Amino acid sequence: MKQVKPNIDLNDYFCLQPFTYSEFHRNAYSDTQYLCCPDWNDVNIKVSDNLQENWNSEAANSVRKGHLTGNFKGCNPESCPALNTLLNTGKQMTPIMHKKDFDPKLLNTKGPKRIKICSDNACNLKCPTCREEILPNTVEKTNRTKALLDSIERDYGVSLESVYTSGGGDPFYSNPMREWLQGMNKNTFPLLNEVILHTNGILFTPKVWEKMTRIHPHVKVVEISIDAACKDTYENKTRLGGKWDTLIKNLHYIKKLTTLDALMLDFVVQKDNYKEMEDFVKMGEEIFGDCSYQLQINFQRVWQWPSISDERFKKMCIWDTDHPEHQQFLVELKKIERYSQYGYGEGKTVVYHNLNDLL
Repeated sequence: MKQVKPNIDLNDYFCLQPFTYSEFHRNAYSDTQYLCCPDWNDVNIKVSDNLQENWNSEAANSVRKGHLTGNFKGCNPESCPALNTLLNTGKQMTPIMHKKDFDPKLLNTKGPKRIKICSDNACNLKCPTCREEILPNTVEKTNRTKALLDSIERDYGVSLESVYTSGGGDPFYSNPMREWLQGMNKNTFPLLNEVILHTNGILFTPKVWEKMTRIHPHVKVVEISIDAACKDTYENKTRLGGKWDTLIKNLHYIKKLTTLDALMLDFVVQKDNYKEMEDFVKMGEEIFGDCSYQLQINFQRVWQWPSISDERFKKMCIWDTDHPEHQQFLVELKKIERYSQYGYGEGKTVVYHNLNDLL
């Protein structure tokens, strides 16, 4: 039965992100800074290399004002899972909160409590939803990343409680990111209590992990991008350059980490993998289902990154109602609905996605 779209008044809600969070990105010409994932909120708040000035910029404050006046300025209700879920199901999930729970202390402008560093795209895989070739470490890229990391320490070190890296490449493959994680200390980040590692998992080996002992107590979440539930799809369609057997071996190693609050498995939905969505949930539960921490499985619709041509995106874009396999996709989407709790639920396994408007 088709879901009935609820009547939601956004004046009753706000999103926590613009008040506590910032994200760093980079293109060929410049560095950018946002108050959320730019696919979810596209307002660039960068005005200078001084990160405090960016945090308090006119653009940043206009987004915050928008979230307190019901217009959710810059937000994309298709790509943001929380806004997509609220508008299409009426269910509230983090980081969207009810306006009555707004704490005036959130207007404190010392700096973000949480950051995500996506600005170094060095990666050991070439995934069709992201890039067309392996992007190596280069001198120019390394120097730019080191400069940003120095600025983060200088301008945000005293306010940061959580560091998330990375969404643009792989933190174990990027030389400056890996070295930075190895050298983190309490003198620079006195309030730090959480490190989130977003990786493809291929380099998450005992050898590499044991070189990062300083962050071990703080690693509360590991997020792994996989986009497949079988070897053929993984190695030949979604994770080119990756080795399925290596991934599975490393997942069983990661499973043993004792500091985790949650383990996240990511799946970018497209034509080449949509029939494996339910199998992906079952695979995650088979490996991590008996763990004490929560398993979060995140399905995201494929988005058109700069490396994806219009023609290729049209073939990938299974959620487009004009796609020839769209009806078959809806059948698969409905299969995972019975697992979905629309966000951070009470169960140990949580399935969420930004495809609610299609149901």
